[in-house]
Amino acid sequence: MVFMTTQGLNTIATYVGGSGTRPQWIAIGTGSSTVNAANVSLLTESDRNEATTIDITTAGQVTWIGDFSSTEMSGTNLFEFGVTYGATTLGSNIINRVVIGSITFDGDTELQVQNTIKFT
Repeated sequence: MVFMTTQGLNTIATYVGGSGTRPQWIAIGTGSSTVNAANVSLLTESDRNEATTIDITTAGQVTWIGDFSSTEMSGTNLFEFGVTYGATTLGSNIINRVVIGSITFDGDTELQVQNTIKFT
């Protein structure tokens, strides 16, 4: 389930208004709790990388794509991911949160996260 947080809505409004920080990072984590509007972070963030691509070519939506190496993913039991506007603050600044079924990484597999938000 994809869920835009209240913090995310405020962050985007501030950015559009010219004084905010651009959301450009993808965070991944191992937490599996239910998402809700009050989330300001992933439940248990394990890593974040700058988006390799931010695509705005489709009207009314933005897609962030982030890549994680097999070394970064080794031993990770992935449950959650989201877009964030902070580069170094693990566990905060999340604008949306997605919880998925568990995916376990054994050190041989890379991960590419694609996260799209549609504004309708």
